[in-house]
Amino acid sequence: MISIVRPQSRGQGPLSRYPFAQACVGLAPEWLALLEGPAATLDTTYLAKLEVVDWLPGPELMLAALRHLPLNDVNAVLVGESPYPRKGSAIGVAFHDGLVGTLWSGQGLAKPVNKATSLRNLVKMMLVAEGLISPAAKAEEIAALERSDLVDSLADVFAALRRHGVLCINATPVLADKNKAREAAAWHRFTAGLLNGIHRARPEARFLLFGAFAKQFAEIEGAQAWPKLMAEHPYNVSFINDPAVLDYFRPLRLLRR
Repeated sequence: MISIVRPQSRGQGPLSRYPFAQACVGLAPEWLALLEGPAATLDTTYLAKLEVVDWLPGPELMLAALRHLPLNDVNAVLVGESPYPRKGSAIGVAFHDGLVGTLWSGQGLAKPVNKATSLRNLVKMMLVAEGLISPAAKAEEIAALERSDLVDSLADVFAALRRHGVLCINATPVLADKNKAREAAAWHRFTAGLLNGIHRARPEARFLLFGAFAKQFAEIEGAQAWPKLMAEHPYNVSFINDPAVLDYFRPLRLLRR
């Protein structure tokens, strides 16, 4: 990574220092109030290291998912693992690859979708959930789909998720360390505090915990009472046919115009 030096943010309180001063720009007051406690749990030595290295998705995008959905509209929290390891792909929204535009091609799924394993399996799961393809469908079956009633782009899918009140965040909002387990440990208390705060504000919201890092939050204090759905990370092919996942996503009809 390229070493750079960023000035320390002025002010008081955990949200006034780097990277929160940049990440919180544009956030609604209810999100800012919720973040104060979790932000205070982060180790200041760790935060100081973030000031001198490049990391993804960068401070301006770290909490981008919170800008797109008011706290009072949250009906579910989809928790992934960590940002995509590519600039442009990592945009602060779990599973939303910023470099992917259209979903489709003449051969089935568009090449960028096929290259991103987790994203490909997510889209296939949605197709199976809506009965559009068989669970073991090959590219030819997807290519033969009648798509006049289907959305065109990945942005359309995530817009639909927001309309259903699904907040898509990562268990680890920062990718700066090649050791993902070490990075996840640095952010664990922050994310636990964020999820607890969301539950207090929206006790009926369901928590969708996808992958090993996300599943850890089922064990934190108070989480036993959360409505939740736990599944393998979409990187695993078995995710496509997970009955609980299919049952949750089927009525959302995320691929329909």
